[in-house]
Amino acid sequence: MYGGQIVEGGDSETVTQRPAHPYTQLLIESAPDPERSVIALDAPPEEVAAVSAGCQFAPRCPKVQSRCWTDAPPRTEVDSYGHWAACWLYVEAAA
Repeated sequence: MYGGQIVEGGDSETVTQRPAHPYTQLLIESAPDPERSVIALDAPPEEVAAVSAGCQFAPRCPKVQSRCWTDAPPRTEVDSYGHWAACWLYVEAAA
């Protein structure tokens, strides 16, 4: 969940081993590892509030597209095991 929106779902092993949404990917990458630098994921509340119609993660997303700011992405199946992500990247891949 990011900014009050559920961004990815599925069984815990699938979501943690094969994260689909950019936010989930960054969360997994931010797990403590002395070999890597730390990635900050907390957005200031005013930054999250600024995106009312689109994806709440748009201000921080490394894969942001123009429609992410204006249109909330639908939940899209990532695989056939109930794994889904609310991200425009997967809407295009499913088409």
